[in-house]
Amino acid sequence: MVPSANRRSVLKALGAAGALMAAPGALRSQNRSEVLVIGAGLSGLAAALLLEQSGLNVRVVEGRSRVGGRVCSARELPGAPESGGTGFAHGYARLLDAVRKYGVGLVDRRPVISHVMRREIFLDGKHIPLQEWPEHPRNPFPADSRETPPWAYLGQLTTKANPLTSLDGWLAPENRGLDIAYHDWLRQQGVSDDVIRVTSDVEQSHGDTAFHVSALMMLFVSRFFTDQRESARPGDSPFLTAEGGNQAIPEAMARAFKNDIELERRVVAIHDVGDQVEVTFADGQVYKADHVVCSVPCSVLRRISIWPPLPTPQARAVQTLDSQAVNLIHMVSKAPFWEEEGLSPNMYSDGLVSNLVGERNGSEPDDVTSLTAWVRGSKAAFLDQLPEAEARALVLADLAKRRPASQGKLEVVEYKSWYRDPFAGGGWAIWKPGQVSTLAPHVGMAHGRVHFCGEHTAQVSRGMEGAMESGERVAVEVLGQM
Repeated sequence: MVPSANRRSVLKALGAAGALMAAPGALRSQNRSEVLVIGAGLSGLAAALLLEQSGLNVRVVEGRSRVGGRVCSARELPGAPESGGTGFAHGYARLLDAVRKYGVGLVDRRPVISHVMRREIFLDGKHIPLQEWPEHPRNPFPADSRETPPWAYLGQLTTKANPLTSLDGWLAPENRGLDIAYHDWLRQQGVSDDVIRVTSDVEQSHGDTAFHVSALMMLFVSRFFTDQRESARPGDSPFLTAEGGNQAIPEAMARAFKNDIELERRVVAIHDVGDQVEVTFADGQVYKADHVVCSVPCSVLRRISIWPPLPTPQARAVQTLDSQAVNLIHMVSKAPFWEEEGLSPNMYSDGLVSNLVGERNGSEPDDVTSLTAWVRGSKAAFLDQLPEAEARALVLADLAKRRPASQGKLEVVEYKSWYRDPFAGGGWAIWKPGQVSTLAPHVGMAHGRVHFCGEHTAQVSRGMEGAMESGERVAVEVLGQM
């Protein structure tokens, strides 16, 4: 397992290394650098900036035509709603350090939280008013929880029953017995299959069903967000975004980087030849570096040739660790159909669109600036088999079936499939049952002069903060080998 380090020791190590690396040697050729970073998402940029600040010559390449990785804001819509990296809190220390250091403005989203938390329930194609939910025959919850809305039930139960007492506990050997299907762990807690079907299997936030994700991963997710809440100071907002969309954060980091970030550079091979690493691009060009930092997710890394071959456990992780299938469909409405219905625009549904969100990114929290439909898991995988035009039409048809007043009023402005993104292969990493205890300790291990970071290698953080954590770790790792 890669040893975890707290931020204080990480930054101390970086400071000491900076003094040693203040005068790097001359580069041997134009396509040579001391460190080559693959991927200009949060993790790659965090590593690149720390290494550059330590005096190294660092080069960053990115396959997309933009920086940011899976942090992506829909700039074509009012308020730039998020297609990835939807928000963060004051406990995201590394991310907020970058926000302050690189001059990104923050938006306190507290005024819209009450609107976001209210959702209309649609099950079996029928609307269930929230006030009727406690006594409704479709409510499978025990007597003391019947007032809990279906989207909140498992989160509350998992938080209450969580045996993990620390953020790195999900990787501890003594917890390997919890590396079972989340479904099986829930059944051990007395949760019925009916409850699982109306909660986890509807929203599909991790995997296709509760059978497809490790309980250890879900307990880690719960522990992380519990710590976020418990570490909040009075007055801290539980929900922040960046001015201009969260993509503004990696964009500001990229502007702070001294060298130009090279876009549209697709890597096809990484070969460690002993005294250097050679990275080959799709156009046949080869870059050379003393060390390579690879921040791409396993769903993409498995399509890149690596030599020498990775050790067996790490290779198995790369080949089998998947990312969540998730599609976000951003829409504008010609008229506020939800007002015609007398309902909230937000929706929790067992249809194709599991979650419909009325975005409120304007100056007034009561104003709905756009709508975002979330499609995840097997439902997203189904859409991904279709031409995008057909997928868009099916989403609108699904909404019209449950919300007839929306018929003819919605226009899709942006459709984002993360699985179809060739540089993502999905959203966040999904650790399946048995993978945490056998593969997670190996996925972020250095392989000679090749180093790995990214959200999937984070040990104590999730999401954007996890990406930043992994960037810090790998920067210290590289400096330790220089």
